[in-house]
Amino acid sequence: MLIALMGGIVLGSRLPGFTSVCLIAALIAAGFCLAGLFRGKPALWMPVLFFVSIGYLSIQPWLSPRLAADHIQYHTGTQRWIIHGHIDTPPLHKNNRTRFNLRVISLAADGQIQPASGRLRVTVVGEPPEIAVGDRIRFKGRMRAITNFKNPGGFDYKRYLAFKGIYASAYVRGDRISLAEKSAPAGVIHILNRLRREFSGLVEKSGSPDVQSVLQALIIGDRSRISETTRQRFNRAGVGHLLAISGLHVGIVAAVAFYFWRWLMAWFKPLLWRAWTRKAAALLSLVPVIGYGVVAGLSPSTQRAVLMVAVFLLAFLMAKEQDSLNTLALAALVILVVDPPSLFSISFQLSFVSVFAIMFGFASIQNVRIWQVARNGGSWPGRLALKPISFLLVSAFAVWGSLPLVAFYFNQVSVVGLAANLLVVPLIGFMTVPLGLAALCLSQLSPALAGWCLQGGAVVLALALDIITYFAGLPFAAVKTVTPNLVEIACFYIMSGALLTILVLRPAGSAGRPPAALSCQKERRARDGAPAGRGVLKAFFRRFAEIGGRHLSARKLAGIAAILALVVLAADGCYWLYQRFWHPHLRVTVIDVGEGSAALLEIPGGSTIMIDGGGFSDDASFDVGARILAPFLWRKKIKTVDLLILSHPNSDHLNGLIYLAEHFNVKTLWTNDEPRTTVGYHRLMDVCTARGIISPVYAGMARRHRIGGVQLDLLYPPRDFLDRQKVDKWRNTNNNSLVVKVTYGDVSFLFSGDIMSPAETELVDLAGERLSSTVLIAPHHGSRTSSSRLFLRKVAPEIVVVSCGRNSRFNFPHPAVLQRYKDAGAGIFRTDLHGAVHLSTGGRQVLIRSQSRGRGHEQD
Repeated sequence: MLIALMGGIVLGSRLPGFTSVCLIAALIAAGFCLAGLFRGKPALWMPVLFFVSIGYLSIQPWLSPRLAADHIQYHTGTQRWIIHGHIDTPPLHKNNRTRFNLRVISLAADGQIQPASGRLRVTVVGEPPEIAVGDRIRFKGRMRAITNFKNPGGFDYKRYLAFKGIYASAYVRGDRISLAEKSAPAGVIHILNRLRREFSGLVEKSGSPDVQSVLQALIIGDRSRISETTRQRFNRAGVGHLLAISGLHVGIVAAVAFYFWRWLMAWFKPLLWRAWTRKAAALLSLVPVIGYGVVAGLSPSTQRAVLMVAVFLLAFLMAKEQDSLNTLALAALVILVVDPPSLFSISFQLSFVSVFAIMFGFASIQNVRIWQVARNGGSWPGRLALKPISFLLVSAFAVWGSLPLVAFYFNQVSVVGLAANLLVVPLIGFMTVPLGLAALCLSQLSPALAGWCLQGGAVVLALALDIITYFAGLPFAAVKTVTPNLVEIACFYIMSGALLTILVLRPAGSAGRPPAALSCQKERRARDGAPAGRGVLKAFFRRFAEIGGRHLSARKLAGIAAILALVVLAADGCYWLYQRFWHPHLRVTVIDVGEGSAALLEIPGGSTIMIDGGGFSDDASFDVGARILAPFLWRKKIKTVDLLILSHPNSDHLNGLIYLAEHFNVKTLWTNDEPRTTVGYHRLMDVCTARGIISPVYAGMARRHRIGGVQLDLLYPPRDFLDRQKVDKWRNTNNNSLVVKVTYGDVSFLFSGDIMSPAETELVDLAGERLSSTVLIAPHHGSRTSSSRLFLRKVAPEIVVVSCGRNSRFNFPHPAVLQRYKDAGAGIFRTDLHGAVHLSTGGRQVLIRSQSRGRGHEQD
């Protein structure tokens, strides 16, 4: 049922628009299922069809919502409104910015007030007033529709917010927010918020700021105060999962509650006589488990843990044996029924895949001879040794199972994860978390005792953080990875599952187990039940072994699956070798970076060049290099950038290159050597020095270079432009931009940086006919002060690509400049309208594709 529901949700997100068809299919399937129930006949495909259809229908309200007539989405644009509403989520503070969601009540403009509805994503720059969930606030600002950077495979921010019911955003300065009304101190939400605030107050008296922030994340799920440095340390050490409240935390609460209630119920003789103590304890334990999940914020990992523990406890109540695999599936099923978009949540995917990998892994080792002997017929030292080995295997299976998803979402794999988990998990999971949970319970009864518990937990946590810092500081602690595609991820899981399935389904006598061990194992199975999920896994794979009535053995089927996966991986590897190294084309991609410019050149033979890197004035708010350029390169399997070219040191061209210089194998950087006093410029220079990136002196550089059959010509500025700058006042940073012409066969591309009319005039005098180019990357984003008619006559472009942001406050590109491009007979592509523009040539023709159009256009 879960697999069918998930398939329907994915299908609905990829192919919307067939709601009526799926509704009819769901009704028909439901009818056949009911008929089968009344007739007492089993069914397989009709329930599958029913859940696929239900999954498809369940995701449609988020993809095609029916918004009210007064929804704020209809009022986005350039007009400034007085926005009035209630704060809907806890304000999160980070890097001088505060973010929260606002449930809008009304909008006002020109003295007219009108009711409004919808949720608004608000970002506050600077220090806002003291605000909390439920407060009513008012401020003046523009509401903007949510948009994406339109690059191949880029993060779909618009859909991400739509799944949260958010379709507009607004920016406002903190001093322009007025508090209209504080929230009334009543209700369960207020009690929970007060409990969290009081606990946070106690935590602030314990340990260093890092210890305090991690303590809040471990106990109440508040990760907003964890610094980026601390997050990176946890991720590099492979223990980032500890920052999310999951089965470890909820399991501790359930175990303590269950044993406490069972001890208490044992004092009631009527319960003892009826053997109801365990049932009563299981039922009562649900209260603290659910309560803790609510206090912790009910993230997907917390939801999964709470639901699994709840099913486990209810199994006691109903005197049923619970199956771990079905328990996990039921937890996922409930979450997806309540909130279908959870399927696309990173935490949901990582949480369930990790737990499934642990179950599958432990089910597979039950037939390993050494494990069986040690567990069932071995000596007590052998059984004792199973404890740390089991603990290590839990981490190993979880890391292995989540490896493709971690590489897909984070492009980083920890090498020291197993060793770090072996040391850190006992400290945090068995000492810090229990002490923190005790402090949470005692915070309302005795703040002093709670403080003592927190102090003890803080001491242990400080030791754990030191260990994490040590592992994270190792130069080989983590490696950056390219992004695996869905085919590669599927092959990884198929091969892993096939190998483990062969172990699961080993013939009974093949392990050579001694009779005593077999006898002991049977007794243990009779006492404890079958290994978690093992029976279901066997049935699952044997079902597929009977395809077409041929009754293939499951071991042979698993072997065939592994071989097919290897063949597919080999074909996939050949495809990417061609894309990266064997292709005969020059490929140029002008990337959508908003207000800025960045272009990737893929040279025949595999060399890569990045010309400019985009960027915002403050990388702390949004790092273009980390969020756009690096993921774009990793998806193309690129980890080495042979040459970075910085046209000029303005932030919208420079800041995105910093991350590439830090995290990619960059060999050379070209600049015009014009210094700047900005933080970004000094960071880039420091990174180049630290990583040994060669940066030749501009005045002494050769003006013509050849790489893989592609010719690069440095056309501008003059070698002595810095000296001339003292006399020629028009030689500002923009006009000093590097101008590079890239030629492959009969096709050429002109990258002109941000030069304006005075520099264009000088460039025409210096370069003359050499300026003629097939494709022009518009100078200065198509500003009114650039792209003079003289310049365009000399370049004579057939295609012009304008790199610019949506709704540019600088009015880029200017309508008069666009008209000049049209008058010159050039085809125009814009990153704000078309997204990333991809141009490919074999030296005679240019094939153009844009992200939004999704089709090719051949330019002779």
